[in-house]
Amino acid sequence: MEVSRAAAAGLALAVNKDFYSADPYDGLSSPLAKLLNTKLTRQAWIQLLKRSGERTRRLVGVKPVRMAKSLALFAMAAKELGDINLANSLVDDLLHMGSGRPWGYEFDVQTRWAYYPQGTPNVVATTFAIRAIDSVGRTDEVSPAIGEWLRNLYDKRGYFYYTDTSDKLVHNGSLLAAESLGRLGLHEDLVQKAITKTISHQRPDGGWAYGDAPGLEWEDSFHTVYVIDSLTELGRRGFLVDEAPTRGLRHWKESFFTNSGEPKYFAEDTTSTREIHNNATVLGAIADYGSEMGLSELRPSVLRVLLSTQDSNGAFRSSPRGPLFLRWNQGHAVLALAKLAKRDAVAESN
Repeated sequence: MEVSRAAAAGLALAVNKDFYSADPYDGLSSPLAKLLNTKLTRQAWIQLLKRSGERTRRLVGVKPVRMAKSLALFAMAAKELGDINLANSLVDDLLHMGSGRPWGYEFDVQTRWAYYPQGTPNVVATTFAIRAIDSVGRTDEVSPAIGEWLRNLYDKRGYFYYTDTSDKLVHNGSLLAAESLGRLGLHEDLVQKAITKTISHQRPDGGWAYGDAPGLEWEDSFHTVYVIDSLTELGRRGFLVDEAPTRGLRHWKESFFTNSGEPKYFAEDTTSTREIHNNATVLGAIADYGSEMGLSELRPSVLRVLLSTQDSNGAFRSSPRGPLFLRWNQGHAVLALAKLAKRDAVAESN
């Protein structure tokens, strides 16, 4: 009951907000950000706003937005919780929001490896949207233009771009694009090539670097889960993934938890993290793969850490007075809890 109550409270809060919120990476939506013309100054500004409260955000003109990826996460959570009407309503909004185009973020973005303006399509937002649409059986409503955009991200070196503003190989991004095409039943030859490319980059220990470019050698927990999730889904659809998901899952379990079973962010960390997006993704993986490799034994500690960041109103916040981040924190937390609640209900009925 604790899990289902937490999921329901988190979803109800998002509904009450009509799915509008701040985002940890929305700092460039401030009018003041137009004065920043270098990568480092933009990154510094984003990090400053990420750690600021709602009052500071209002002062610099950062307004709450309704984000496609948020709608996708909550649509999937609603489906898991049995609210098919809400799930379909949010999918309606997603399809209308996209207007036949792939989805992106609702603000300019500067990462350590790329800059892309507001609305620039990217594979993360697009894939989560397609996952949500697929969860209610409506992929036939996805515009053919989206499949062609995904196909045009393919590089002859054997992978898909994260966004058409960067040609770097980012493993989770390439596989998210491949997964989307797999769900849409398109360009299966290119999907298999992208799978083979990422598998060829899997290390002997089972892990992957974030990407294949200078500065992208690092590895974290939740992006590792993204890679495993996409490979697993594509394997279910008949693509050849060999033992890569199993090897990746074993590496993840061995590398991203403390001795007491709490989640870590980076493998080299010696302490656990309270980062909500990471921990929600971890809990979601435990819900999905709990019967494998003894992952279910990690559930109590991960659940405890995640729920410690939820307040009495149902909000998941990085700090008690921090902003509400629906896309980055709340949506992932509610979806993970909804998955777990559904698995519990199925187990109890058997």
